[in-house]
Amino acid sequence: MYQVLAGKKRSLVFPVMCNGFVKLDYSDNVVDTNSDGDTSNDIAYGLFGHEGSFTFEAIITPYDINGYGRQSVSGSIPSFTASKKIMPSNSHQSTPANYQSEKYLPVDHANTNYERLTHEMRIFDNDNFTISLLNSTTFNENQPAEYKIKVSMDIGGTTETFTTTSAVITANKSAMFKWGSVSDAEGFDSNGRKVFDLLSTTISHSGAVIELNGTDENLCHEGQELFIRDGFTFTSIGTIASINGTTDVTLNASYSPTLSNGTKLFIHSRKDASYINNTYHIACTYTQSSNRINIFLNGINVLSTKHTQSGTFAFYRGDCFIGATGIGANGMTGAYSAEANKQFMGEMHEMSILNIAKTSFTNKETLLPNLNNTLLYLRFEEIDL
Repeated sequence: MYQVLAGKKRSLVFPVMCNGFVKLDYSDNVVDTNSDGDTSNDIAYGLFGHEGSFTFEAIITPYDINGYGRQSVSGSIPSFTASKKIMPSNSHQSTPANYQSEKYLPVDHANTNYERLTHEMRIFDNDNFTISLLNSTTFNENQPAEYKIKVSMDIGGTTETFTTTSAVITANKSAMFKWGSVSDAEGFDSNGRKVFDLLSTTISHSGAVIELNGTDENLCHEGQELFIRDGFTFTSIGTIASINGTTDVTLNASYSPTLSNGTKLFIHSRKDASYINNTYHIACTYTQSSNRINIFLNGINVLSTKHTQSGTFAFYRGDCFIGATGIGANGMTGAYSAEANKQFMGEMHEMSILNIAKTSFTNKETLLPNLNNTLLYLRFEEIDL
């Protein structure tokens, strides 16, 4: 029987810069029938005894792990309202290495994999099946984290990883248009949404090198995309590879045709991590008969692929973790612990695993698993009545 509750929704929260996870203890759920410590010969049941097709579902709210970077070393810092759902932005500080957030998860840590821009946030972890969000951004200056969905499955001792081609949870790139100055009239679309900001006009252009009018390069940064405009159409001319001197920028590749002197150049308006206040339905299905794996976001199929092994999938008979990998008895803490734990930062609302492969998802706001098919169902919501 389901409960119908009304009131303010709560959730299981993993704050930014946490080392938290939930452990689903194998020994608390399956009896060691031989008392020998060997799980392979136990009479497993439920999730730990399941083999074959399954469906994983979760409703989550991810937080922004990038933080809002400044536009350049010498440029001004855009205004930003602090939030407990957004990682502190170390690039606002003159000595980032002195800040705790930079030790916990650096923006860019040389010669290591410990960095925000490629951070993996583990949603659910079983040795034979994991599902995560993977940050796919290349910088954090006016760029909140944007997430792909990543799934790893082990069948017959062969582990394969499947990741959506592009980010599926992305930052909002437009805002309501508000007249503030002449330059504001330059970057809105046909719906009246502010999408781009006027950066500068060109003085000269040759191949990949563009000379800007004035010192507008202070608003530029490496990796930033530049656009030209034709009516309501904005066309990318490339990304900035380097900033040279006081007015020149070099693109990642030559652009043709040559831009006329005085051509207006645009950059993205401020991007907003609006997803921190939304919920997302994430699902992964596995069909044993075809080895097919499907990944869904809000009911839309965002990846369909196959595992190369034709053996029978089975969940690993051991502890499972929610929100991290659960490395060691209590997970890793201290410097660079976020990457080691694949720490999730955000909110968990509901989670379920079914013993069938669903083909569609009609309700994306809540999970209503059929109890006859349910291997795992966790509702983290609490309600103030």
